[in-house]
Amino acid sequence: MKKLTLIIALALSVSGGSAFAYDYNYRHDNRTGYVAFGRNGLEWRIDRLNRMLSHVRWELNRYRGNWRLRREVDRISGAVNRVNWRYRHGYDNWRLRSEIDNLRDELHNIEVRIHTHRGDYYRWD
Repeated sequence: MKKLTLIIALALSVSGGSAFAYDYNYRHDNRTGYVAFGRNGLEWRIDRLNRMLSHVRWELNRYRGNWRLRREVDRISGAVNRVNWRYRHGYDNWRLRSEIDNLRDELHNIEVRIHTHRGDYYRWD
């Protein structure tokens, strides 16, 4: 009886090990590289810009930014809305990319002027 239990346990461990090895190889051999879909990564840039804007708005509310900063964020918000509209309607050129980069810089400057805590900074890279 002990031998039968030992043989069954051994058979299960060997068959289970090969199943895990197959699963591991299957997952790692069939990976594809990251491909940015959209118009040459423009969709990713716009999505990131929208997330940055919402993060800066959150910081503005949390740290009670003054009216000048709020007015500047409202102006940037309008510019972000125009960028979103241009992207949805087929604009894809270097000006749109340049405008996105400029808006990111402006949002970062506002974040620095708010004097946020170290852990609340948005990762801009």
